[in-house]
Amino acid sequence: MRARVLPLVSLVGTLLLACGPKKDAAAPSGSEDGEGTTTTETRVIEEGGKKKIVTVTKKTVPAPAPPDRPADAWPSDPLVKHNVDGINAYRKKHGLPPLKYDAKISAFALSASKQLASDHKAHAHFNARIKSALGDPDAMKGKSGFGSRAAENQGDWDGIPQLAADKLENGKQQIDVTLKLMYDEGPGGGHHDNMLNPKMKRVGVGLHYVGPKLYLTNDFSD
Repeated sequence: MRARVLPLVSLVGTLLLACGPKKDAAAPSGSEDGEGTTTTETRVIEEGGKKKIVTVTKKTVPAPAPPDRPADAWPSDPLVKHNVDGINAYRKKHGLPPLKYDAKISAFALSASKQLASDHKAHAHFNARIKSALGDPDAMKGKSGFGSRAAENQGDWDGIPQLAADKLENGKQQIDVTLKLMYDEGPGGGHHDNMLNPKMKRVGVGLHYVGPKLYLTNDFSD
């Protein structure tokens, strides 16, 4: 498998952080940890026939996290659990609690993987459906099981190639290789940070195969 920087997108409350390959990474605006986005702008206003300059500071505070709830039942595909177990093992190494499997978010993630297999555009599905909820906590809560924040990691947009002849072993290796690329980004790497975000509590997994090639999406929420 050729080395490839993976696509990611992260949305925290009313803050969207979108990055492509690292060399083209967009600098995040505001706070990545969900404490709010502060912006300052200067305006010229007229008052009493006179013009004056005023400075306006705005702070957007994300919606509170939704109430905690139990994990959903595992699906029949053992690779979904393998994917979640891999992320949770990495979180445990860093002193973080495990993410809970979410069936509704997984349905969203599967749709994202199917679209990725079709158009090969990273996060097109996520951006089209989640970006519209920016700034509207009520709309955000209604988005396919997501709470007040959301983040997405995707594997190679051309698909992860076959790595083993056996179907189950092939899937495990494809997932393991992809997750390792994300772990190896280290702090400041978007995929790495999405997986280790302490505010995330739930994860959805979308695994879509075209022949032996895997299109993988992991979506995170609180």
